[in-house]
Amino acid sequence: MPRVLSAGVLLALLLFTPGVRAQSVSYAQMLETAARQLSQKNYCEATATFAQAFADSTQAGPFDLYAGAGTAAQCPGRQPQAMRWLLLLSRQPHLSISTRDVDNMAREESLRSLHTLPGWPRFLTNMRQAAARHTTETQRVATVWQSTARGQALPVPAQQGVFVPARPGFALYYAPVDTVQVPYLVYVPATYQPDRRTDLIVYLHGGVATTTQFQAADPGVAQEPIFAIAATRNALVLYPFGRQSFGWLEQRAALDNVHQMIAQVKQRYHVDSRRVYLGGMSNGGTAAFWFACQSPKGFAGFFALSALPVSALGPLNFRQLRRGSPLYSLHAEDDQLYTYPKVAAIYAQHKAQARQWHFLSQPTGGHSFLYAPEGPALLDMVLAQIMQRPAR
Repeated sequence: MPRVLSAGVLLALLLFTPGVRAQSVSYAQMLETAARQLSQKNYCEATATFAQAFADSTQAGPFDLYAGAGTAAQCPGRQPQAMRWLLLLSRQPHLSISTRDVDNMAREESLRSLHTLPGWPRFLTNMRQAAARHTTETQRVATVWQSTARGQALPVPAQQGVFVPARPGFALYYAPVDTVQVPYLVYVPATYQPDRRTDLIVYLHGGVATTTQFQAADPGVAQEPIFAIAATRNALVLYPFGRQSFGWLEQRAALDNVHQMIAQVKQRYHVDSRRVYLGGMSNGGTAAFWFACQSPKGFAGFFALSALPVSALGPLNFRQLRRGSPLYSLHAEDDQLYTYPKVAAIYAQHKAQARQWHFLSQPTGGHSFLYAPEGPALLDMVLAQIMQRPAR
């Protein structure tokens, strides 16, 4: 439970998560019915639907129970039921919750009618204990993750062009810039062979504008779709980390440092220099446009997902895309962050000179379509467009 929202919003999120689709169809249908009732503020009807759904308590997850409790708390006479669901929630193992989440729950307006019930202090105590356990476990997992990734890093070979075997998985390295040690991962597929040249995908993540620290200690990064796709394509992945004060939106040094990272990877792994590709998601996709338009040398192709092709570092030179390495971009038409009409207008303005910019779109998916169930297949489709071409 990464953050606390109103019961209605939580339910809306719940209905579009993979966990619900994995549950029984009837359970999902009941939740959909509750969502409709809740949207109409029929709190008592929605409470009854939740109660029916929770008859088999093994299917009820944390978001389900929290949404149901917030609904029942607003139905006269059903506050005890709401409290029972919250206590059931607080006893679930392995809750992903923080102290801040619990503080937000304590202030949640939809739960205010429960504050005088005997179970309310016990609920908050249970949740604070769960948050403390989660914090401890998160720190332990992060320490193990970093230690393992550092342990898989390869030394610079004594002889240039001689490559040693590398263990599959993730290796953590650093590329210094002045006093900043910039971390980056190298993903090695199980099919990698040091005696054969291998494709390299440079992937720049999104969220740089809101990330205050490098996220190298977060094991969740391993779930980025690019890694599973690279495994099927026998490709290495270079995954730099960025942050607000050193990222690829406003700091030219961060963009230049990507070239240093590529050089370090080529020292340690048998990279096919003719088949190095660069792309990214959101802020990372904007950086892909910058490389394609301002610094394309050394790359066989570019890709950008949910990206705004506007650089804070100055106007992009779209004429670079008249010829040479292609750039494929994919945008959802219902993107609410970087709206499709705005991106489409930029493409229309420059398409005559940027003939190697291939602008693709899909009707739905929003800004984060990459993380929807169909997202990885869409990314793989885009990569296929640039990686199947003969290397230049």
